[in-house]
Amino acid sequence: MANPHTSIGRIDLRQLRLICTYSLRHSIRTGAGLVFVLFALFFGLTVANAVISPFETLVAQSGNSAAGADQGAVEQRLVAMARPAVEWAISPPKVDDPVKQAAAVREAQRWADYLLVKRPALMSAILFVLIFGMPFLVSLGAFNQTSGDIGSRGLRYLLLRTERANIFYGRLLATMLLTVLVQAALMAIIALYLALKVRVYGGWDVAAWSLHGLLALAVLSLPYVAVCAWISASTESTMASLVLCELAIGGVLLAAFIGARLWEPAYALRYALPWGVQNELLSPSAATVALTVGACLLYALVFTWLGARVFDRRDL
Repeated sequence: MANPHTSIGRIDLRQLRLICTYSLRHSIRTGAGLVFVLFALFFGLTVANAVISPFETLVAQSGNSAAGADQGAVEQRLVAMARPAVEWAISPPKVDDPVKQAAAVREAQRWADYLLVKRPALMSAILFVLIFGMPFLVSLGAFNQTSGDIGSRGLRYLLLRTERANIFYGRLLATMLLTVLVQAALMAIIALYLALKVRVYGGWDVAAWSLHGLLALAVLSLPYVAVCAWISASTESTMASLVLCELAIGGVLLAAFIGARLWEPAYALRYALPWGVQNELLSPSAATVALTVGACLLYALVFTWLGARVFDRRDL
């Protein structure tokens, strides 16, 4: 039977590595891991195709290739196609103060010019859609970190050989690694697809912005994986864990938008999760990006601590 006095702070690096490695291999072979991989790749490639295909259609109808057309005209078309998605993502919330609203609009315009002119415009549009959708996708691979084994009492046998800390943190690290590996594969495919289909941007520009996008997606995913670990440690049902993860992630965003219609300050509810800051990972300001990375890591640390605390105290 599980020892109720086991401390979550006792970590054995060798056992942590073994549990992480095994959990990573097991998650890829089992249903939840495969569903996450397939859905993430399908979503990412669908988004890329939806953003790039209008340009391909325009080129085909005009009878010109991107390489043969006037460079400036082609870039303007790309900016026009990417602008709706970018402006949707960075549009500032409406406030009653006209001075603050005007300042926010000017800052959003400066940000849009950076994303659409100084960076590959189509990749910027793709990244914003991925940043919005990734939290929901992450939960598909992170919802069953411990809940299934808690329900089946399978962890009692594992606790005879290791500590609770190694189990919780090992599986958390494995889930984070799987998430980043899938995102790396997705970004590599999208960058290659963009470079081959739209021969306007330089290879280095696409590669550099894709790498930045990968780092943004990886950092963004950490808090959501930690939230799922917390929820997974709190329930004995995998289905309940999945539903609660999706409700928690989507519910915060929905509550912020609905609440803001009734009471403007309720829009701040989105800061309960990284929804309120995550788009800043693509900011033109290096200082803003660094602060946003720090905020995401802080979110991840807080939710990891909450999950570890629940896992340490509950009956396994």
